[in-house]
Amino acid sequence: MKSHSSAPRWAIPFVLLALLVLGLLFVPECDDCYFIFWKFDSWQDLLLTRPNTQDALVVGVPHNGRYLGNLLGVLQAKLYVTPLAFLRGVLLGGALIALVLLLARRFRSRAVGRGEAFLLSAALVVISSRGLWQQVYSWGAALVNYLLPMLGLLILLGWMEKNPKRPTSLARTALLALACCLFMETVTIYLALAALAVLVWAWFFCRDRLPGALALALGSWLGAAIMFLSPGYAQTGSDTRSVGLEPARDNLHRIVTDTFVLPVVATALISFLLVWLLRRQGCPWWKLWGGVLGLVHLVCLFFAVGDLFRTESLYSDGQLILGLLMAAVWLIALLQWRGGAAKIRILLLALSLCVLNGPLLFVSPVGPRNLFCGYVVLMLVAGELYTCARTQGLKSMNWLRFPLAGACVLLVALYACNFTVYHQRLEYAWEQVEAGAQSVTLPLVPFNGWVTNEFPGKGDISYLVYRQSPWDVSFTFVPWELDG
Repeated sequence: MKSHSSAPRWAIPFVLLALLVLGLLFVPECDDCYFIFWKFDSWQDLLLTRPNTQDALVVGVPHNGRYLGNLLGVLQAKLYVTPLAFLRGVLLGGALIALVLLLARRFRSRAVGRGEAFLLSAALVVISSRGLWQQVYSWGAALVNYLLPMLGLLILLGWMEKNPKRPTSLARTALLALACCLFMETVTIYLALAALAVLVWAWFFCRDRLPGALALALGSWLGAAIMFLSPGYAQTGSDTRSVGLEPARDNLHRIVTDTFVLPVVATALISFLLVWLLRRQGCPWWKLWGGVLGLVHLVCLFFAVGDLFRTESLYSDGQLILGLLMAAVWLIALLQWRGGAAKIRILLLALSLCVLNGPLLFVSPVGPRNLFCGYVVLMLVAGELYTCARTQGLKSMNWLRFPLAGACVLLVALYACNFTVYHQRLEYAWEQVEAGAQSVTLPLVPFNGWVTNEFPGKGDISYLVYRQSPWDVSFTFVPWELDG
C-alpha cells in the first residue's frame, strides 16, 4: 500500500526551527553550573573521576563512569560563558531534531510517507510529559547523558538491521556501541544484555549475522567494563545516592507514573492503535479493552493536566494502579493480536522497557530523566503499531500538525520568558555584588516547573552561576511576580 499522505510544506521547517530556538533558550542549571567551573589539573580530572569541589561541600558532582557524557556535559556548559555560546544551543536543539528525524526514519514505510512519519515522531517528542522537558530536554547535563546515548542506540538498531559484514561497518558498530556505554548506567546494562541476546540468537539461528553480533558484543562489553571499573562505584552511598531494596516501593510508583500515566499522548495513541487493530481483525474483546483503556486514559489526562502546573510530580497509589492496569490490558491485547513479525518486535520492545527500567527499582534517587530511555521505547512501540494500522487501512493522522504547532509555540513562549528572567536576575546579581552587597534576593523563573533546581533553597546554582568564589554572597530566591 503506497501512502499519498504527507505533511504540509510549512510543518517540517516550522517544527525544526522551533526545536532549534528552544535549544538556544535553554540556560545552564544544576550540574551545568559545576561543569562551567570544572578545572583540569590531571588525567583524573579529564576523566571526571575526582570531584573538584573547590573546598565547598557539593553533593552530586560527577564521580562515576559516565566519561563521555560528563565530558560533553563540561563542553556544553563551558560554551555558555564564551563567545561561542550559540553552539551550545545548536547542540541541545540539534539533539532534539536528531531524535525526531531518527524516529521518523523508523516510522516511515510504504504505508507511512516521509512527512507523515515526521509529524508522528515530532508530536511524540514535543508533546511529552512536563518531567521530560524539565529534566532532559532543557537541562544540558541531563540531555547529553540521557538523550545522546538513545540517539546512538537508534543508529545502532538501523545498522544491525542492515547486517554489517564489511570491516569498516563492523568497526564503526563496535565503536558506537562502546561510546553508548559511557553515558548512563541503565543504557550500558541494557546494551550489554542485548548484545548477549543478539549473539546467542545469531550463533544458534542465523550464523549469517554473527559478525555484526560479535562487533556489537565486543563494543558493548568493553564499554561496560570501562564504565563499571570507575572508582566512583565503590563509594556508592557516600552522598544522596544509594543502591538496595529500600527504595523499591517508592521507585515503583515513580517508574509506573512517569512511564504510563503522565506521557498521555504516547500511551493514548498506543491504546487506540491496539484496540483498532483488534477490532480490525474481528476480536470480540476489543470493546471491553477499549472501554477500560478509555476510562484509564481519562483519569490519566486529569493527572497529566494537573502535573503541567507543578514543580515536581506527585506519585500516588492511584496513579500506580492506573499505570499497572494500563500495562496489563496492553499485554493481554497484544497477545490477542495476530500481528506476525510486528507483534514479535513489539514484545521485544516491551522486554527492552523492562530491562531499561528494572534496575531503577533499586537505586535512589529516581526522577523523570531516568525514565527517558523507556519513553523512547514507548515511542518506538507507537510507531510500530501505527505503521501496522496504516497498512490495514487506518486514515492518516496529519491532523497532529495542529496540536504539534500549538505545543511548539507555547514551549517557545514559556522558555523565552524563563530565559529573559534568568538573564535579568543574573545582571542584577552582578550589579549588587559589585556594589558590595552581602545578601541578594532574586526571583525564581516564571515557569519553574519546566526547569530543574528552581526552588527557594537552591544553593549550588546560586554561588556557581552568580559568583565564582563560593559562599561569599548569600542568595534568597522568592517566587516570580509579574509586577516585580
